[in-house]
Amino acid sequence: MTEAKRQASARILAGTLTLLAREEEGLPSPFALWNSPLTPGFIKEAALKVASGLAGAVWADDSYPARGLLLRQEQALETLILGQKSVRLAGPWLMDPEPADRQRRTAHLARKAADQEQGPVFMAIKTVHDPAIIRGFAEAGFQVAEISTQLAGTLNGDIIPEFPFVRHPGLFLKTPEPEEGEKWLRALGELFYDGHYLHGPYLPPDFSCKLWQAVTKNQLYQGQPVLFLWEESGQRPVALAMAAVSGREARLSVLHVTEDRRGQGLGKLLLLELVRVLIKRQVTSLACETASYNLPALALYQAMGFRIMTPLITFHFRKP
Repeated sequence: MTEAKRQASARILAGTLTLLAREEEGLPSPFALWNSPLTPGFIKEAALKVASGLAGAVWADDSYPARGLLLRQEQALETLILGQKSVRLAGPWLMDPEPADRQRRTAHLARKAADQEQGPVFMAIKTVHDPAIIRGFAEAGFQVAEISTQLAGTLNGDIIPEFPFVRHPGLFLKTPEPEEGEKWLRALGELFYDGHYLHGPYLPPDFSCKLWQAVTKNQLYQGQPVLFLWEESGQRPVALAMAAVSGREARLSVLHVTEDRRGQGLGKLLLLELVRVLIKRQVTSLACETASYNLPALALYQAMGFRIMTPLITFHFRKP
């Protein structure tokens, strides 16, 4: 696609999402729960990605505003791990208020996104818990991989560490140098994200572990907040927490405790320490996500003042 076409596509994208954001203001329940807010920051970021060629738009039609769209972006890291092209979709964003129309439009967009790919491809999308959208992806051959819950917390007086770290003898906080951090990651064993796995019908069993190890290694080299809990007696790391910071906002990337040390409050301890680090960096909000069946994690986040934002469903699709 030429630069002129990318710029035009970005403008249409921004205009369409802005109109949708206005329509979604004051949505009654359950629509407010199903739809994540389209903030000006998100719209600007999406448009910049399309304008620069980092992402592309899949349009439902040629109208303006478009009646529906998806964003697509190739995932280099996942492609490397899987050994075949991996594409992440985002959306869909739809103008249709009626459930039957939303289902039809979603199925059309999903098929169109798959048909645009040349050769073998693995596709994933994490979308809102709108029944019409769920039926649309299922109609297009996408399969449910996971159901999760998104939460968010404001980093101020609402999240206050309840006990000092020194009450846990034999455990020390460490942020290693990147090279040493790689060794610690291997020592942690089967790394997973906050108690849930991206199972899915098309992923190898070790995909989640390899993915989060690679993500954590990249974050170490990028200087993002990465905290290990080190057990002095065993001379080994026993827990890991990491966040990805963008401006004043952060997202919890990994919260992991080795199997033999779970149920001892180490996850809470490490998360509280991570919050302290983020506050020092002047971060004002932290988002996190966990599997909907992970009740201990949900209880922990809510006890710390995080509020549930929206349920999410991950779909996977593979084109041979």
